[in-house]
Amino acid sequence: MEVKKILVCVDMTPVSLKALEWAKFLAERFSSELIVFHEMEDVYTMINTSASLGMPASPDLKEKAEKNAIDKLKPLLKDLTVPNRLLIEAKGKTVKRLIDVVNEENPDIAVIPIDYERDVSKLNSQVLVIK
Repeated sequence: MEVKKILVCVDMTPVSLKALEWAKFLAERFSSELIVFHEMEDVYTMINTSASLGMPASPDLKEKAEKNAIDKLKPLLKDLTVPNRLLIEAKGKTVKRLIDVVNEENPDIAVIPIDYERDVSKLNSQVLVIK
């Protein structure tokens, strides 16, 4: 079995950090590229709410939140010896974006927290659900 690319969904919950550990293990085991997907739902919601109220969101809201996410995730990947990259977005709800990202990235395995298990049938990939 060849596994070239693994995508893991990390929303910073304890179970998603456990999913990250499993994804790192698999990436090392198969010498696969690891893509860490993090959707900034709160930022997306704040920007949309501000817009609907006719009030601009802070101009650097997204950039600050992205830097914060990078600062939290990078140390968790420091010991990884395989290619890896962070995919950090503020484009919608994680559950919806996960489906789109899996379709766009086309990983051989998607590692997801149990919170997103209801959408396994919609993911165009082999899926490992972590609880």
